[in-house]
Amino acid sequence: MEVCVIAKCTYKSETIMFSVSSESSMVDILKTLCLRFRGLQLGCFTLRYSVPSYPSCFLETDSDLDLMRTFLLISNEKTVDILVKDLCGISEYSGDFCVNKELIACEKGESSCSSTVEDRNEFLGRSKRASAKPLLSNEWETYIHHVGQKFDGGAEEFRLKLCKYALEVGFNFVYAGNDKKRVVAVCSNKKLEGCSWHVYASRCEATGSFVIRTLNNVHTCAGRIRESKSKMMRSRVVSSLIVDRIRAKPELKPVEIIHEFKDYYGIDISYYHAWFGKELAKLDVHGDESKSFNELVWYTDAVKETNTGSLCTLDCEAGINRFRRFFVSFGGCIAGFQYCIPLLFIDATFLKSKYKGQLLCASGKNGNQGFYPLAFGVVDSETEENWTWFLQHLASILLPMGRVVTFFSDRNQGLLNAMGFVFPGWPHSYSYYHLKQNLISKYPKSGYGKLLQDRVINLFSRCAYAVTEEEFKVAMEELVIVGSSKVKAFISDLSRDHYANAFFKGMRYGEMANSLAESFNNWVGVFRDLPVLPLIEGIRQKLMVLNSQRRFEAEKWTTVLCPEMETRLCENAEAGRTWAVRRSNSTVFEVFADYSVMVDLEQRTCSCRLWQIDGFPCTHAVAAILAKRDSVYDYVECYYKTDFFRKAYESPIFPIPDIGKGLGSNGSAAGVVLPPITKRPAGRPPTKRIKVFGEFKRPLKCSRCSVAGHNRKTCKAII
Repeated sequence: MEVCVIAKCTYKSETIMFSVSSESSMVDILKTLCLRFRGLQLGCFTLRYSVPSYPSCFLETDSDLDLMRTFLLISNEKTVDILVKDLCGISEYSGDFCVNKELIACEKGESSCSSTVEDRNEFLGRSKRASAKPLLSNEWETYIHHVGQKFDGGAEEFRLKLCKYALEVGFNFVYAGNDKKRVVAVCSNKKLEGCSWHVYASRCEATGSFVIRTLNNVHTCAGRIRESKSKMMRSRVVSSLIVDRIRAKPELKPVEIIHEFKDYYGIDISYYHAWFGKELAKLDVHGDESKSFNELVWYTDAVKETNTGSLCTLDCEAGINRFRRFFVSFGGCIAGFQYCIPLLFIDATFLKSKYKGQLLCASGKNGNQGFYPLAFGVVDSETEENWTWFLQHLASILLPMGRVVTFFSDRNQGLLNAMGFVFPGWPHSYSYYHLKQNLISKYPKSGYGKLLQDRVINLFSRCAYAVTEEEFKVAMEELVIVGSSKVKAFISDLSRDHYANAFFKGMRYGEMANSLAESFNNWVGVFRDLPVLPLIEGIRQKLMVLNSQRRFEAEKWTTVLCPEMETRLCENAEAGRTWAVRRSNSTVFEVFADYSVMVDLEQRTCSCRLWQIDGFPCTHAVAAILAKRDSVYDYVECYYKTDFFRKAYESPIFPIPDIGKGLGSNGSAAGVVLPPITKRPAGRPPTKRIKVFGEFKRPLKCSRCSVAGHNRKTCKAII
């Protein structure tokens, strides 16, 4: 008696069985498959069979079929698994499949229409039948396929893959049993149509993995089709698919998630599933927010251990051990700050995490006009007490350096009081930008008109930038006349020593605003909705990379000054090339430009006062230095030179590995740090700063057509 092989053919979620004998041919097999499987067309699929040690063997010709049968008989195998896979396009495979299609058509007395279809699509143009786009979800149909299949991730992995499998195949299921040790699922049409599909999986006690014990992968209910919306699309499924995206881009918005699922998976998801899926992914990546505060105990010790010379402090409420504030300044930043310009920009920005709070920062300025983060901290609220605590830690860093630093900030009352207490007598400049916005708010366009508003702001700007007391006095008198009582009230609360160039006591090196602090806030904005430890660690990692990049970048510089300042010096030299210069003595010169000025090289002063204000040789000073035939670089502050820039980034910020986190005693119950108490306000939590009156965004301007109102991406202008 001839021995036959039983073939188990699986297409999507359906499986059929038939015998393969020595009389069987590929035409017979193809004909059987097309008759039994709904929607399967000749020439649009491939066959692969698996044998021990060879999981994917071609099955396309009669020779392949004979070899398969012979191998199985030699191996004493009675059955073989054959997988039927769709092709993306008919034209990719012609060969025997197309020949077999023609043969079957001839046996039926029919003519093949493959060439007709190809011609039809070729000439229909835009009306031709569209081909399916490959989706990332195509592989999901292989997630559940045979008894004995293992899932090392346990019940959680099995449930996720079961949901994805149902999504791709196009059916719904319900759990008949669901716990940590077993999962039983049946087709949702079992009660209505008596569908026999079911799967039972349980935990293997030896390995802890989940194993499919029983599987009937054949549906007896009505036809199924993969829909764009499905009840099987749950937040946990969304979370599993976007967890890597959240790790790389924490600020990913739910709307972006919705669009990505449609583009990459062909699935429509609700805003709720996108939002809650993102929250679950954040929990998987960053952990529980409440526990993050307790991990600061370990992090404080880790910073001091890995980054020598760092100042890191965690402060909690006495008795109840509830978080209050955290301060950190890394050793590499402290060592390099003494080679930066003696300026510090102080600011605070709100956090968007569950427990809110404020991020306080102190940023310096390097010789290439870039910001240099020195220290930052997290506090529960922006109060005078917290500002005092932050500035006292800052003082412990600055005082040993032995130099006076000029501070820039807005006029937060708590910060002003703390500055006067911790740094009495140190130069403190108010941000000109914030002062201007405060003044704008007193003259709304609706009540006073734009002309008056612009006139008042212009006069106030002249007061702030005036280089002499006489210029300031003239501009201020005109401002008071134009602005009347509102300006008088505004000026009465504003000391001119803190904003006007003519009266400021100290060096501002040409700075007028707190823009570098705002730059730092934007730079770390991506981390502001993270728990406290990922927030701090994210800033450290970004700061470590920034310092490293700048260190390697500076090694390539060949100029005496940093590139920005070298360019500025060359521009100043070029501007005074046609000016006449007359010597008075060995160090004093008179420079004749549009007007004459006196330059004293020994005192490093100029009648225009820009040299004194900017701390950098002005155009008149450069002309005088060149006339004396001295080196211009000898008159430039050392902070602007390349060697100082390199020293500022010479000490790196070292990594803080967390491989040993949790192995010590910091996690004991006695040392648990509780999160701060916060009260959630009504309504949707704000994620953007409320702009002051009169503040506006810079209007968009297209870089392609130079027209305002749109950008290059959306430009439709004909060029």
